[in-house]
Amino acid sequence: MIQRTNCFSVYTKAFEEKLELVITDEISSELYCKKYLSHLLQHKKYYLAIYADVLDKLIRHSVKKKEDIILIDFGAGNGLLGIFAKFCGFKKVFLNDLDEKFMQASRNLSGKLKIDMDGFIAGELSSVEHYFKNEKPDAFVGTDVIEHVYDLEVLFKRFQQMNPAMVSVFTTGSNPANYFKVRALNKIQLKDELEGGTPEQHILFGEIALEPFIRIREKIIRKNGVGLTENDILLLARSTRGQNEQDIILSIDQYKLTGKFPLPASGNNTCNPLNSSWTERILSFDNYYSLYSAVGFSCKIYDGFYNDHGQGLIIFVKKLLNAGITTFRKKISPYIVIVGYKKNN
Repeated sequence: MIQRTNCFSVYTKAFEEKLELVITDEISSELYCKKYLSHLLQHKKYYLAIYADVLDKLIRHSVKKKEDIILIDFGAGNGLLGIFAKFCGFKKVFLNDLDEKFMQASRNLSGKLKIDMDGFIAGELSSVEHYFKNEKPDAFVGTDVIEHVYDLEVLFKRFQQMNPAMVSVFTTGSNPANYFKVRALNKIQLKDELEGGTPEQHILFGEIALEPFIRIREKIIRKNGVGLTENDILLLARSTRGQNEQDIILSIDQYKLTGKFPLPASGNNTCNPLNSSWTERILSFDNYYSLYSAVGFSCKIYDGFYNDHGQGLIIFVKKLLNAGITTFRKKISPYIVIVGYKKNN
């Protein structure tokens, strides 16, 4: 079996028992918040194992003990990772998410669990930076968020500016070494790009329907590209795949000056131009190493593991896969864990 030894696994059983008391309708009236929390609670053994692993890797790469660490759950959603970290004894834990609805849900959840958090920060990273003017965080953690961040170079640079010794730990299912995972994610990316989607199509889909991203870019170009031909508009819409609205407008101006089209994002990577969120962005390991190194951080990438809790044939298969990860590593890992930490001089 794959080894998951860590100092935080001892807390999972007691925390799981607390979660048995949670009723999703009492945490939020928002459909998307309830859907997401229901999913986490249904698979709580698995997610708590992931959270314990994330915190273990944080401690492994930090010079501080947990009792001295100020931690931010970044892109916290309902806040379960951060609440678990506080339960495990971290000095201070703050929850941050763009969506105020999720922040309210996380307040309600921590209250239900009787675990006092140190702060709830709604908004972008700038809101976090403003919050910590007189105190600096030691670590950022997050699950299934890094693959959606528009500009990782800027993100990591701002981490470094907040604290040169910052440790960050992120999990992502966008594992570039797993052929089957990449193939599945490419289908999702192409669907968002060419077809769009609705909340009914997946339990963790957002709360509103989305137009195809290429159509959204066409509308932006038509609005801001006065004088462009129809052919120019269509070609620009294709070549700006992976750009948000602000960058698309810059590309329009650049095209008018030079007649050159920008290069689209690599592979099938695409983002929502209106909120700058990538669709399960797939980056190579070398990309991550370079991005962290550019701002003075080292980077280490670990294997994840499958949800092998329960019974049945599919669980047996997942147990075999977990055993195989010790040999085949990231080639069959369902997700990866990316750790950034101060580069050794």
